[in-house]
Amino acid sequence: MPVSPTETARRVESLAGALRESGLRLTHQRLEVVREIAGTDEHPDVETVYCGVRQRVPTISLDTVYRTLGALAARGLILRVDTAGGPARYDANTSRHHHFVCTRCGAVRDVEGAGLDVWGPAERVPVPGTVEWVELQFKGICAQCQPTGAAPSRGRRRPPDRGSGPSR
Repeated sequence: MPVSPTETARRVESLAGALRESGLRLTHQRLEVVREIAGTDEHPDVETVYCGVRQRVPTISLDTVYRTLGALAARGLILRVDTAGGPARYDANTSRHHHFVCTRCGAVRDVEGAGLDVWGPAERVPVPGTVEWVELQFKGICAQCQPTGAAPSRGRRRPPDRGSGPSR
């Protein structure tokens, strides 16, 4: 989903300023990577960002896109969203939110709700450190992949058995 021009401009300005403040030069190629990631809520992977930027800057290298997205994520300027079985995805929306991942098409969508932010380890559950935040990732079939007329499931379902080797 494209982001509104106003929100894209705000994100580009914020990301560009933060890159400069962190000591990185804002090259033309980095700025185009910033524009690409700021203009979408689709959570693109590196290849998708590369293809988008390459339409405007044919000389950009895939390595430059990898390094730029890595630098932005390392500085907390964008989020890296890891999805099991797929490439890392990137999100310019750094506000508090969670994600829904479609197990059919791989789409990643933002999920927001104050009720979700109360999740965390129970008081009696030992954790090996201090919990700073909890990220929830919902997995299922998105509305676009649902068969026509099928009601989406709301119940708990065990994840697919990934197997631990051959059974006897």
